Amino acid sequence: MKVKTYRLSLVLMVSVALISCNQDKKPTQSKLDKDLEVELDTTSKMIKFENSLFSLPSPYQLSILIKDIGSDYNSELLNPTENHKNYTNLFKKSVNLGIYGADLAYLNIYKQSPSAISYFSVIKILSQDLGLSAAISPSIMERIENNVDNQDSLLFIMSSLYRDVDFYLKENRRQREGGLVLAGGWIEAMHFLTKLSLETKNDLLIQRVGENKQPLENLIKILSPYYNESEDIKALIDSLIDLAYEFDAVETTYEYKKPNTIPESRLTKVHSVTKIVVSNQVLQIIDTKISKIRDLLIK
Repeated sequence: MKVKTYRLSLVLMVSVALISCNQDKKPTQSKLDKDLEVELDTTSKMIKFENSLFSLPSPYQLSILIKDIGSDYNSELLNPTENHKNYTNLFKKSVNLGIYGADLAYLNIYKQSPSAISYFSVIKILSQDLGLSAAISPSIMERIENNVDNQDSLLFIMSSLYRDVDFYLKENRRQREGGLVLAGGWIEAMHFLTKLSLETKNDLLIQRVGENKQPLENLIKILSPYYNESEDIKALIDSLIDLAYEFDAVETTYEYKKPNTIPESRLTKVHSVTKIVVSNQVLQIIDTKISKIRDLLIK
């Protein structure tokens, strides 16, 4: 297996969990002989892998979506904070840092401040256990704790923290842990999506599940260089590959609309809308496999 290097911050998932990404919605356009306009999922962030960019969903933005469709807060969706005592190796600490980061995003969106503080405390412990204390000053951690309800202040604080930790990880070659944190955050976000999709039958949530076919492939590519480094990582990648096969049953349809000709530029715009179709049977299978992976990670 060819080993590749990439730049990835270990606190990326935690940062996203604490603050809104404030991403602009920009449709992809190719200006050759035609422009193809496609509806895209904007609930994602970009990860740089060598010279390529990969998209992974943002737990924070997915939590906003879940709340916006009218779903009530449900604490049973979260990984209990007391479980953190069971995480004794680097693998478990890293993936659950991502899981707790996604949980914190969910808590913040629903303004569950007391619980959010508890989850932030666990994130702080895991970060210290992973050796991030050298990159995070006590004063910054205190400011984050004091502003857990103020997203505007957190945006400023976390931008400074991101720079410090990103530099630290690049200098100390900690990309593996970063990939595991991303994996944990993705699994937890998908756990939210699949459970609530089955419960609410909401078309938008179900479509978001289907849109994760490519992000899942991206995640596998990010983790693949570390396949032989531990049995835990190998088992995680194998389970993600097994899950990816189920996404092959997700259907993508394209609805083409009337072209629009621009005489001045001699270009014709071909408009289309992409729709993701996930059957209830496929959704149930994906949910079952996500739950199985998550159960192994949080136990």
